[in-house]
Amino acid sequence: MLIPHLYYLERYRNKGTRTYSTHASFTEAVDCYRPDSDREQFELPVLTLPKDKVNIYLANPTQALANKFIGSSEVNFCIHPQVLEAPGADTSPLRGEALPQQNSSISVVPSSSTRTLFVLDDEIPHAVKVHFPFKVSRYTRKMRDEVIEQAVNVSLELENGIDQMGDDFAYLREVIGISYKQEQTLDQRGENWGYVVRDMRPFPYVAEARKLIPGFALFGEDFYQPDTPPILYGLIAEQNPLDFVLHNIMLPIVRHWVDCFRHFGYIIEPHGQNVLIELDQSNAITRIVHRDLSVGIDMRRRRDIGLSSDKLNQYNRMENSAFHSIAYDRFMGNHFFTRLVECCIAKFPYLAKEDFTIPCQREFARRLPEYRNYFPKNIWYFSEERDPFNKPLYEDTGVVPEWRPCDE
Repeated sequence: MLIPHLYYLERYRNKGTRTYSTHASFTEAVDCYRPDSDREQFELPVLTLPKDKVNIYLANPTQALANKFIGSSEVNFCIHPQVLEAPGADTSPLRGEALPQQNSSISVVPSSSTRTLFVLDDEIPHAVKVHFPFKVSRYTRKMRDEVIEQAVNVSLELENGIDQMGDDFAYLREVIGISYKQEQTLDQRGENWGYVVRDMRPFPYVAEARKLIPGFALFGEDFYQPDTPPILYGLIAEQNPLDFVLHNIMLPIVRHWVDCFRHFGYIIEPHGQNVLIELDQSNAITRIVHRDLSVGIDMRRRRDIGLSSDKLNQYNRMENSAFHSIAYDRFMGNHFFTRLVECCIAKFPYLAKEDFTIPCQREFARRLPEYRNYFPKNIWYFSEERDPFNKPLYEDTGVVPEWRPCDE
């Protein structure tokens, strides 16, 4: 089976996958910057800023990658072109000062998330996650300073504790964060912004060349060839479909979710966009690769295990259980696992959803027997009400969970 390149899968193998909410397919991105655009690439503007004007956060980038963005006295500051083109937008990282001269540009390809851009650089595989103050799905996609700092903090902590994770776990490191300094503000929270550099080599590194498939591309339709069978069917081939999906995809992701929570207090979001399936040269699944480290952090769990939070800032610290359910039950369970099940049953109708949910429930309870201390009884999700920063509030749906034990 021929697997298309990651860039193609990101952009054109997700038709029909954005059906999990009424907001899922909404975007304010201009057509030419959207992932499903026919435009092969675009130029990302780069400004030159003095180092004393910016915050720089590092998590063990390679020297070669650091050199691309950080000089001895200046930094390269990446800005999405739509920010510069939008009338009335907060276009300046200098918060009202004169916009610096554009020094250069970088050729990029949009990923499925719109604001994460693959840099066309054969030497060093990397991406930049840039400030995009326009709505995609429910949220505007800003990259504020505290978000940038925390992603780099989490990446470094996870790297230092990687021996606590299994051999089938990998992630994409957030190795550099740069934001403009905010000296004075009347805002309730800092709105100074910047970008993150993501190392596109799954960590821990392996020498063998491997391929990556976004989770949604396992069941998503091809924009240009809609009759193409789902990639999932080709991976299953002659194998038992239930065993294949459970033991190669679902149960590892359940273990990864629980292990990140148990060892770090992290609430990862393994939906179809944040999960990458890693394949060897024979198209066998080797690891699950996780991306996007803007995770929720359960401070109760970190206190329970005696883990210091001195090197984490205040972003996404949580003292309740609502977001745990959103991330696990809805992002992973409903938005990703349920779609995999539907894809399987379409080809193998003798299977039932319970064939998948019950083993996942058991694995969850086995790995996290104290789950009642941290999880709500029912499934929680976003409400249509908003907080002062225009973020959706959470609400109890009253629905019992499927992918973790249901305690009556």
